[in-house]
Amino acid sequence: MKFIIYAIYGCIIGVANIIPGVSGGTMAVILNIYDKLIDSVINIKKHFKDSLLFLIPVAVGGALGIFGFAKLLEYLLQHFPMPTFFFFIGLILGTVPMIFKKVMLTKDGQKKFNIYSIIPFIIFFGIMIALSFFNTENSSTAQIQLDLINWIYLFFGSALAAMCMIIPGVSGSMILMILGLYTTVLGSVSHIADDFIHSAMILLPAGLGIILGLLAGAKLIDICLKKFPQMTFAAILGLMLGSLLSIYNNSAFQFNIQGVIALFTLLLGFAVAFVFGNDSIKEKLTKKRQN
Repeated sequence: MKFIIYAIYGCIIGVANIIPGVSGGTMAVILNIYDKLIDSVINIKKHFKDSLLFLIPVAVGGALGIFGFAKLLEYLLQHFPMPTFFFFIGLILGTVPMIFKKVMLTKDGQKKFNIYSIIPFIIFFGIMIALSFFNTENSSTAQIQLDLINWIYLFFGSALAAMCMIIPGVSGSMILMILGLYTTVLGSVSHIADDFIHSAMILLPAGLGIILGLLAGAKLIDICLKKFPQMTFAAILGLMLGSLLSIYNNSAFQFNIQGVIALFTLLLGFAVAFVFGNDSIKEKLTKKRQN
C-alpha cells in the first residue's frame, strides 16, 4: 500500500517538475514528504534498504508523471492555460501557512521568531521576482543539434536545474527555459515513442545531469535545514511567494469562462494544499479511516 501511495506522490512531483514556474520541491512540501525525500537521498548509504523502499516508488511515480502526462500537460496548457496555472497558484498559497509555522520554530521546537529570518526571505523573494522578468525560451525554439558541446551543455544545464528543482518555490523547468533547453527536453520526453533514438540521445546527458544535481542539491539543503532551519524555511517561503509572479505571467487573469473556472481551480488547489499541509486535519482523516 505504501508503494502505491509513494508512487502517486512521485507522480504528482514529476508532473509539477515539467511545468515552468511550478516547483517539484513545493509539491513535496505540500505532500509532507520533503524532509523524508532529502534524508533518503543524503543517507542512502547509511540507511540503504529504507531509503530504497521510499525512493524507488517515488522515482517510478515521477517517471510515470513525466512521461505519462507530458502530452496531457501540453494539451491543458495550450487549451486551458488559465485554469491550469491558477490551480498551481492555489497549491502554493495553500502551502504558505505550513511553511510559516516552520519559520516560527527554533531547532529545539520552541515557537520564537528570528528577526534575522527576514533577510533571506527578502533576498530570495527578490531573486524570484527578478527571474520572472527574464526573457525565457520561446516555445517555438528549435531543438539543439546533437553534438559534444551541446551534450555537455545539456548535462550541466540539467544538473543546475535539478539542484534548483528540489528547492521549494524554484522551478527546474523555468531554469531550463532560461538556459534555452526546455523545449528540447520536453519535446524529447513527449515524442520519445515517435523518435526513440534521437530522444534517448538528448535525455541521456540530461538524465545524468539531473542525478548529479539531485545528489549535490540534497546535500546542500540538508546542511542548511540542520544548521539554520528558521532562516532556510524563511528563504523557502520567499522563493515560493516570489514564484507566484512567474506562474501568473504565464496566464494573466481574464474575466471570461476560463477565468471563472480558474477561480474555482485556484480554490481547489488551495484546499488540497491546506489539507495536505495541516497535520490536525490529516490526523482526523487517518482516525476516520481506522474506525
